[in-house]
Amino acid sequence: MTKNCALSSCSASPHEVSGIEMIYNLRTLIGLIASIGTLIAFVYAQDKLPTKPFTQWSRSEAEAILNNPPWVIRNEVRIKFDKETQVAAGSYSGVSSAAAAQAQTEVTSQVPVDFIFTLRLRSALPVRQALVRLRQLQSDVKMSDQERASYEARTKGLLECPACANNYVITLSSKSTNSPGADAVYTLFKGGRLADLQRYVYLANERGERRQLIHFVPPKASGDEATFYFPRLDGRGAPLLSPENKQLVINLTDNQINPITNFRIDVSRLVLNGKVEF
Repeated sequence: MTKNCALSSCSASPHEVSGIEMIYNLRTLIGLIASIGTLIAFVYAQDKLPTKPFTQWSRSEAEAILNNPPWVIRNEVRIKFDKETQVAAGSYSGVSSAAAAQAQTEVTSQVPVDFIFTLRLRSALPVRQALVRLRQLQSDVKMSDQERASYEARTKGLLECPACANNYVITLSSKSTNSPGADAVYTLFKGGRLADLQRYVYLANERGERRQLIHFVPPKASGDEATFYFPRLDGRGAPLLSPENKQLVINLTDNQINPITNFRIDVSRLVLNGKVEF
């Protein structure tokens, strides 16, 4: 299958495990979970976009778009670990590398680990504009003409995003508030294979119409985002979302393996100038 890359360079994927190994690793991870607390959606007031051109946005204005609804959603999952012995299958952020290398390891936690999952509608124009603006603010004003031209070409590609014309693109990242360094997204998706993820990762609207995952870029290190690509149009050339739609469902959960991250978004909040901006 032809890869559809444009938001980031598509370098060689990390070492890929087989579908069976991936499922086993995820089952082992989820087997550590004694109980999952209530899924809490962070609710923010929807701020209006700045009316001035994005090239004049301040750092705080650009960061606000990248960190608040409607194009950015956060969910918190509290995972409590009971003291128990598990067969180690790969590493997990709550288990040391040395312990994970042993046949068995004892997992103990007195408090739940709070994972915050951040989902961004990466193909939305305001998100791309905010990313470009932050790069502009961080750029070196002492660049040579050649360096400046190369930089501006890369920035133009990020803003125009050819892949976004035909695809909905989302990114997912995670961090822990009480266990620094823990990263559930990296643990779950670092060895992800497209064929395995296509079994359960999809976009849908309130009518049950879906878009299948067609390309996936796994996180390369802890703290990185996982990136997911879905086709905009169906076989008849109709988009998944229009201003008349009510809800966007982003399904990243395999009920048999990974009951952690799902998102539901009010489509009306994504409408700008009569168009769904995603």
